[in-house]
Amino acid sequence: MNENYASENVYTCHALLRMILDHVPPIFGQPNFGSVASRYRPRSSDKKYSENLENFRLQADDAMHRQVRQREDILHFDDLPPRAWVKWLIDEVVATLAAGTP
Repeated sequence: MNENYASENVYTCHALLRMILDHVPPIFGQPNFGSVASRYRPRSSDKKYSENLENFRLQADDAMHRQVRQREDILHFDDLPPRAWVKWLIDEVVATLAAGTP
């Protein structure tokens, strides 16, 4: 992810983040990322971070499925989720793995 960000591969960054969102739910004992988001207390920061990442999936789907075209790209780096949301997710994954249970 860092290398693609440094190389300004915006669509690749979107796709990689979507793949992360698709692959971490089993770590939390959940079938999908929407279920991960639903496990947090309402109105908590964790709930908001997870819901925002879940909402990002639509945009990431666009990066995965839009065909190459001659017009200007739709997605840009400022369309990626804020770094804090991604760091939060990594921290949650690490903490869950360290605890040994979802």
